[in-house]
Amino acid sequence: MRKINRKLLILAVILPVGCLVGLILALVLGWQLLSVKYISSEIGNAGPEQAEEYVLVVASEFANDHDLDRARQRLAELDVPNPEQFVAYLADQFVHDGLGPEDPDTVSLVRLSEALGVSTISMVAYISTPTYTPSPTYTPTHTPTPLPTDTPTPLPTDTPAATPTETPLPATDTPTAGPPTPTRTPTPAPPTDTPTPTPPPYDFVVAHLRLRTNEENGGVSANGSLQACGFGQNIFVTVVDAAGNPLDGVVIGDTFNNESLKRITGSKGPGKAEYDLWKNGYSLLVIADPGAGRPVTSQISELMSSNDWEIPIPWLIEAHYCANEGECVSRRADPERVGNNTLCWGHYSYEITFRRTW
Repeated sequence: MRKINRKLLILAVILPVGCLVGLILALVLGWQLLSVKYISSEIGNAGPEQAEEYVLVVASEFANDHDLDRARQRLAELDVPNPEQFVAYLADQFVHDGLGPEDPDTVSLVRLSEALGVSTISMVAYISTPTYTPSPTYTPTHTPTPLPTDTPTPLPTDTPAATPTETPLPATDTPTAGPPTPTRTPTPAPPTDTPTPTPPPYDFVVAHLRLRTNEENGGVSANGSLQACGFGQNIFVTVVDAAGNPLDGVVIGDTFNNESLKRITGSKGPGKAEYDLWKNGYSLLVIADPGAGRPVTSQISELMSSNDWEIPIPWLIEAHYCANEGECVSRRADPERVGNNTLCWGHYSYEITFRRTW
C-alpha cells in the first residue's frame, strides 16, 4: 500500500512538469519552424472600390499635410494609366452627388485635383460658391418724440459803408519778348524686356457642351414637356484650334483611358468623332495631339449620360424633356424607384467641342 502511494506521488509531481516542458517545446517549434509569413499586397491589384477608398485616404492626408510630392508618390502605386485623371474623375463624381461644400471627402478630392492641375469646370464652380449668412434685422423699440426748439430772432445788422474806388495808374511799356528759350529733349529710357506670356493651364478646354433638345433627337415636345422620345443616343465630338478651325488626328478618350473608347477626330468629318451611349455615360478629354509633338493636358468634360437620374434637371428642362423640376423628378427613371420611367431613358444625345488654347 505504501509503495502504491509513493508511485502516485511521483506521478503527481512528474506529470505537471512534463506538460510544462511540452508546452514550451511546442511554442519554440511554432515560433521558429512554423511562423506565419506575411505576403504584402499591392494596392495596384485592388478593384475600383478599393482604389476609390485609397484615393480618399490620399486626399485626406494631403488636406492635412499639403505634401503634394508625397500625394503623387502614393497615387503612383495605383494600377491605372493616369492616376491624376482618376482623382479628377472621382472628385467630379463626388461633386455631382450633391453632398454640398460641407462634405470633407468632396472638399479633399477637389483640393487635391486642384493641386494636381486637373480640376474641371464643375469643381471650379464648387469651390467658388459663396456661403451667404443673412444679417439680423434691427427693429427699433422706441421712437423718441422730438422736443420743440427755440428759433432765435435775428439781430439788425449795420449797413457797410461804400468801398472807395482806386484810380488806375497809367500803363507802362510792355517789354519786347526775346528769342524763345530752347527746350531740352529728354533722353528716351532704354527699352525694357517684353514679359513672356504665361502659358494657359490646359492645352485643350471644353469650349461648348450641351444636351441636344428632344426635337433635335427625333422626338416631339409641346409647351416644354415630352410628348414622344427620339431614338438618338450619341455624343458628337468636335475639336478645333484656337482660331476655330477643325483639327483632325486628335485622340479623344474617357477618364479611365480605356483603349476601346478612344476616338480619333476626322473619322466622322473634319475635326469630328462620335460615341454611342447604351444606358451609360462618359466624361471625355483630349488624350493626345500629334500636332503638338509632346504630351498635352486637357480639361475633363461634365458627365454625359443617357441615364435620366445622372442628367442635371436644368439640362432636361432646357432640352424640352420636362417643363419644371417637379415634372422632371416625377417622370424620370430612378434606380430608387423601380419601374418609374416616363422620360427617355437610354435615348439622349450630346454635343461637345474641345478648343486648343494655342
